[in-house]
Amino acid sequence: MELLPVFLITLLFSLGLVLALTFGKAPTYRPSRDQIVALLESVLAGTARQSHWDLFIGMPIQHDEALEAVRVQCVILHEGLDGSNPAQEGLDGYIYDRAGRERIASILQNLRDVIEKSPVIREF
Repeated sequence: MELLPVFLITLLFSLGLVLALTFGKAPTYRPSRDQIVALLESVLAGTARQSHWDLFIGMPIQHDEALEAVRVQCVILHEGLDGSNPAQEGLDGYIYDRAGRERIASILQNLRDVIEKSPVIREF
């Protein structure tokens, strides 16, 4: 008597798991150039969330070489890998101090130049 409900619950759970694995997809981090521009602007404005910034500098971006170059520049700034000191923590909600934000501003300008020079592609 107990066997039938246990069997049905197990069957439903197994089918749900199979469907989830078949039709689900793995989570990916694929930010657009506009999203990264907005993130860098929010770092300059002091409104960026630390978790968003850590995700950006911690995850390689494989779908866009220009964004990966920007990410690497930000990692170099954050860690001080270019021989200079790592960027210092800012005050009052800013992720970086004034010098770090100036370097972020130059990285942002370089990204805007890349976006401006890249051709517009439309897929129909």
